[in-house]
Amino acid sequence: MVAYAWSLWDDRIPTERIVEPGATLCFSARWEHKGPVIFESLQSSTSERMVRRAWDLLSEADVVVHYNGSKFDIPVLNQEFILHDLTPPSPFKEVDLLKVVRKRFRFHSNKLDYVAQRLGLGSKVDHKGMDLWKGCMAGDARSWKTMRRYNIQDVVLLRKLYHRLLPWIPNHPNHGVYEGGDEPTCRNCGSTKLQSRGYAYTTTMVYRRFKCTSCGAWGRGRKAARKPGEGILV
Repeated sequence: MVAYAWSLWDDRIPTERIVEPGATLCFSARWEHKGPVIFESLQSSTSERMVRRAWDLLSEADVVVHYNGSKFDIPVLNQEFILHDLTPPSPFKEVDLLKVVRKRFRFHSNKLDYVAQRLGLGSKVDHKGMDLWKGCMAGDARSWKTMRRYNIQDVVLLRKLYHRLLPWIPNHPNHGVYEGGDEPTCRNCGSTKLQSRGYAYTTTMVYRRFKCTSCGAWGRGRKAARKPGEGILV
């Protein structure tokens, strides 16, 4: 956003000092199993068409994978939707990889670029910081070219990280529900390559426990395997 400030140091800016509110310049996304990375921007489209494309993609999706998207990307897009007089997109599940990284690991930094590099997955595109955004807002073609590369690489990096983190994601939306079929499937990746590994115990029931040999995630059967305590003699 563009706003007036009293100094170069920390300064809380009240709403009356906002000259121009922020807006979305562009976005990138891709489907997990088909097609290239999608890039939409104000360089080649109007705000209305770009926002509508994001709305259409979210409405078509069953699950959306992002990094800090629960706090940033999705609320920002929701603001764009209501400003463009759109109703909420069709409901979808969210997998926020930042939450997974924070909950399951202790990296020195939880930034996407740092985590991806530590795992040997690559890195984000280097750029000039805010000057890149200023260049795009000014219509500079070179800045837009860099922004496109930056956005697309973020999606490529995010997808690699998603695959690496798959077995670590708790309560991942169940692939079996969306893909159908009669064979037992891994809820995290959808593979039918499951290996029986003992039992999973709840407070009242016992289930067969499985490990996916494709992604490494653990899961359990849907039907009770036996009564709790059966075969135990005290």
